[in-house]
Amino acid sequence: MAQEYHKNSIENNIQGSAKPLESGRISLSQTIPSSFDTAQLSFEQMRVILESSPAGLGVVKGSVLGWVNENFYAMLGYEAGSLEGEHVKILHPSREEYERVKQTLTNGMKKFSIGVVETKCSRRDGTDFDCRIRASLLYPGAPEKGTMIVVTDISELKSLQIQLQHAQKMEAIGVLAGGISHDFNNILMGIQAHLSLMRIDMTAVEKIASHTLQIGKLVDTAADLTGRLLGFARGGKYQIVELDVNQVLEMALNIFKPSIKNIIVRESYKEKLHMVDGDRSQMEQVCLNLLVNASQAMGDAGEMIVSTQNSFIEDDHGYPFEVNPGRYIEISITDNGIGMNRETQKKIFDPFFSTKEIGDNKGRGLGLSTVFGIVKNHGGFITVKSKKGKGSAFKVCLPASNKMSIKKVQQEPPSWNPMLKGSETVLMVDDDEEILNVGKNFLEKLGYKPILARNGLEAVEIFQSHKDQISLVVLDLIMPIMDGQRAFTQIKKISKNSKILITTGYAADERLEILLDQGCQGIIQKPFSLHEFSKMVRTILDKKIC
Repeated sequence: MAQEYHKNSIENNIQGSAKPLESGRISLSQTIPSSFDTAQLSFEQMRVILESSPAGLGVVKGSVLGWVNENFYAMLGYEAGSLEGEHVKILHPSREEYERVKQTLTNGMKKFSIGVVETKCSRRDGTDFDCRIRASLLYPGAPEKGTMIVVTDISELKSLQIQLQHAQKMEAIGVLAGGISHDFNNILMGIQAHLSLMRIDMTAVEKIASHTLQIGKLVDTAADLTGRLLGFARGGKYQIVELDVNQVLEMALNIFKPSIKNIIVRESYKEKLHMVDGDRSQMEQVCLNLLVNASQAMGDAGEMIVSTQNSFIEDDHGYPFEVNPGRYIEISITDNGIGMNRETQKKIFDPFFSTKEIGDNKGRGLGLSTVFGIVKNHGGFITVKSKKGKGSAFKVCLPASNKMSIKKVQQEPPSWNPMLKGSETVLMVDDDEEILNVGKNFLEKLGYKPILARNGLEAVEIFQSHKDQISLVVLDLIMPIMDGQRAFTQIKKISKNSKILITTGYAADERLEILLDQGCQGIIQKPFSLHEFSKMVRTILDKKIC
């Protein structure tokens, strides 16, 4: 039965191959010299042609694998002939991924005659690898007669992309660091100035209050800057939130502007710009990369126009690639630099492509391929218009959020809310002596009884001895001897109902999500104010644990 399917699948493909296939597909008659009569090709000749393909080829009928070439078996680690008659879901690591791939390929074949999707396939030994799958019908308009799939291993390409993104990110951090250091010096100058004025105005209560309020705002600004640095250090992990792209672009410009001298930047932002769902640090990197790319195209002087606007893409959009219709936002960055010819424009998004000469002291650019990848992963696309000597215009289109909000409501600062106090015993754990002293003073001001520990091991030993008295553990994550994560696990073993508040100076990541799943009652980001701390501590202590 399997052999009959094997032979019939290929012979059916031979019989249909003499006809030119629909747009985008290549028939055998197009690939074999005209002196060959493709209709007269023997089964053996066809088998040799298909088996010699460097890609994995297979025929699928009714979601069941039929004929599969040798490279397909080698790629997946199966013995020849062992996959015929198997359901195609055996190729995918999960049913969810199988359903996604199936739907994407089906939609592609309906619209463009060829379906293409990037996914992971599972080898026989249980390991996965990155691959690209192309699918096309053996007979146009007759899906019941079978589908040809082409599987290409792109693991090496993915690895190179990751290496490239890492190298480009390091270059981007160079620009980021320049802007950050400039802003930090301004923040420190502001704090120093207010402290100096406070010493003069020691008897003026209203003036001291004003100075402390301004210092608090400066600290918040500094915390936001470190948050952006942490975002660049996350290694490309996404944290999707609702974003105002106007704010993201303005932030990128604040970082970028200190690094330019004679370039004029003209800005135009749509007031009621749609929100988008995206990763803030990745979007900042897109904007920063495009800004630096434009500045390098202009050299020492020039003019750049940066703008945003809303748009709606119809079904008949006219783009030469697939675009889902709907609401979008557009980011446009235009320069009057050297521009590009058509050949260069075709290559600018290719990995490792650069217009710079070897040894150019400007490096190899921040990487439009990185921009392309990030935008694509956010469901958007990027276009470019350019002419040699006339400058370039890049346009990034991102799908608008399904949430209809235009702006997030700004909450009033909690600075003047009454502080929430208590009398319980709290174990404060941190390896930084200054943070430990501040925590001790905070707890005492709020009426709590503090116990201090300088590392995770000391915290576990103290908790073991005083677990009946300790109502809350305030635990730092990064510490010597025993880190906070291991200390958390040990404390939960001693008392599964223990209440633990995590403090950290790092960006939220999977590790914190795991701790929340394991019973952590809350996370507070450094730096935090006394009011924030009081509210968080009281909320956790008043919470009942079932």
